[in-house]
Amino acid sequence: MTPDRLAFDLQRTLDELQQERERTQKLLGEVDRQNRELDRLRGAMHRESNSRLLAEEALDESRDRLQLAVDAAGLALWDWQLPATQVFMTARWGELLGDIAMDGYWDVAALRARLHPDDTEALREQITALLDGRNQRAVVQHRVRAGREWRWVEVHGMVAEHDSKGKPLRLMGTLADIGERKRVEQETERARTLSEQASRAKSEFLANISHEVRTPLNALMGLTRMLMDSPLNADQSNWVSLMDQSAHGLLDLLNNILDLSRIEAGKLDIENLRFDLHQALEQAVVPFAEQASEKPLEFRFDLSPTLPQWVMGDVTRLRQVLNNLLSNAIKFTPRGGRIEVRAVALEAAGELPSRLQLQVRDTGVGIAPEHHANVFEAFTQADASTARPYGGSGLGLAICVRLARLMGGNIELQSAHQQGSTFTLTLPLREVQAEQNPLSASAELLEMAQASSRYVGLVVLLAEDHPVNELMMRQLLLRLGCIVRVARGGVHAVAQWEQGGIDLVLMDVQMPGMSGLQATQEIRDIEARRKLPRTPIVAVTANAMPGDREACLAAGMDGYTAKPVSPQALIKEMERVLQEADAPAASAPLPETPQAVAPAEMTAPAARDGANPDALDLEKLLRRLDGDEDTLSELAHAMRADLASRQIQLQQALASRDTAAAIAHAHGLKGSLGSMTAERGARLAKGLELAARSGDWQLFARALPLLQAEARQIDLTLAQLLESGGRDLFDTRL
Repeated sequence: MTPDRLAFDLQRTLDELQQERERTQKLLGEVDRQNRELDRLRGAMHRESNSRLLAEEALDESRDRLQLAVDAAGLALWDWQLPATQVFMTARWGELLGDIAMDGYWDVAALRARLHPDDTEALREQITALLDGRNQRAVVQHRVRAGREWRWVEVHGMVAEHDSKGKPLRLMGTLADIGERKRVEQETERARTLSEQASRAKSEFLANISHEVRTPLNALMGLTRMLMDSPLNADQSNWVSLMDQSAHGLLDLLNNILDLSRIEAGKLDIENLRFDLHQALEQAVVPFAEQASEKPLEFRFDLSPTLPQWVMGDVTRLRQVLNNLLSNAIKFTPRGGRIEVRAVALEAAGELPSRLQLQVRDTGVGIAPEHHANVFEAFTQADASTARPYGGSGLGLAICVRLARLMGGNIELQSAHQQGSTFTLTLPLREVQAEQNPLSASAELLEMAQASSRYVGLVVLLAEDHPVNELMMRQLLLRLGCIVRVARGGVHAVAQWEQGGIDLVLMDVQMPGMSGLQATQEIRDIEARRKLPRTPIVAVTANAMPGDREACLAAGMDGYTAKPVSPQALIKEMERVLQEADAPAASAPLPETPQAVAPAEMTAPAARDGANPDALDLEKLLRRLDGDEDTLSELAHAMRADLASRQIQLQQALASRDTAAAIAHAHGLKGSLGSMTAERGARLAKGLELAARSGDWQLFARALPLLQAEARQIDLTLAQLLESGGRDLFDTRL
């Protein structure tokens, strides 16, 4: 082998070694890289293993906490894998049933068998709603049998898993024993029921007491009014006045008790009506000013000129509060003392609206500071000793402060023992525009005098079982000029009404046998069956509790007035129901500004100079005659002659007490006046006829002048008709 060959081989070998060395270096680098990757994977696996361990530890901790919470709450967990027929229940379920306390599976049928029959349907509806997908959660309370008793449980459930189509695959939830909660609920319901029963019993007791007290009180006040109208000497007049004061005092006490009961029951409503504030305050203060002068006391009333006149509010409750405060001031202020009443308007300040401030200040015995809070409590007085010099029930101030709060205000007291007292009433002040045509209030006698001409001849059926109340009501109606028929009880009232001729019924409610409500319903049924016109019925009852008026109206009555009967209230209610019954002949329009009426003028209105166009409906009469004016003139002549003749005959019948003649002439006049469209005159003639039939000559004598006054108006109208030739009276341009 040549040297060149050896050198070539050697060089080639060296090149191969170099290549192998380079490949070896690459392999070593790849091994290092793989080792590093292996180390990284080992580290990641180690970290993942640690994280898993930490997660398992956290899960175990959460599971332990959940279990502690479930155990603390006394909950049983349940898990239902659908459509399996078994439900997994935790140990609490077995403990609740008094069975083995261990986790396990319970057959659905066995669980269903433990359900109370009354609760099965409710639980089925809730589970069906979950399975149908209508609800995702459900809560239901039901009873399960645990030994020999039924135990209340509350089940919460939810859909835990769905399939690919959204159909529930798994239901899970909790179950809790709510027996104690149900027991508390039942006791609460029982207590509420007992409280409602006690409240109803209290209301019924107050209603009965109200009725039982109002019935004799109504008779007492009515008889007192009658005695006041009779001749009395000075001592008797003083005694009757004291009786009247005592009766009104008893009525005030009764009203206070009822008001307090209504306030506590939340059934006293506050009105929000327009009224004249100046007039209301003056009318409330003036009577007490007179009482103060009689004691004697110095009395001062200061009405701020900035006080608005027309405001919105409850004038009745405002007067009630002021009356109580003034009554206490006069009662507790010794002779020679001073009482001041001050009314001012407080301007709006910040968020506070304008307010009315009424202060009643006296120089009386005062109230010690430790008694300030107590005097506003019911049946509480600053001096509660049996030897206290002042009477009273301790209701006045309690009602005052409650009424003030209901009206949106409050009452504050500043006083010290033997240093007088200052009560400050503060109310929201809502001013409104002045009333355009305010109506002035009239006295009771004036009201009756003005009403007498409207009710003469009105036939009134008085259903009243109490003889004294019957006497009082009868006298009141007779003074109004009514013809009175009396019924003792509901059955008698229905029988009297069925005889016909009744214009109005005054119905007592509580009567033996058939009550006033039942009698009214019977009358309404008869009217409906026989298609008779509706007879107005007014309840005159001692039932004055909340809801009594509504009960009377629901029975078919048209009006309501409470006993003791106020003549003004009764007249206004009679007027209202008669107007609603479309009976214009029963009433005449009141003058806008009534003037004082002397007692001698109460039985007959003054004659008027001009003819009253309402005396005859000439247009209606002419239509009846088909427009024949000649016949109308003939009738006018005949009617004038008949009127003159009948009045003479009636006057003679009265003088001789000739019943037959009085009935005949009154009946004839009633027919002729009715034919001539003189409806008011015909009604007065009807009253005369009924008075004659009943032999009530005193009423006949009172009613005859009214008929004569009406006859003069009819005669004047007929005379004007004859003088004008008939047509001018129907000219609408006149």
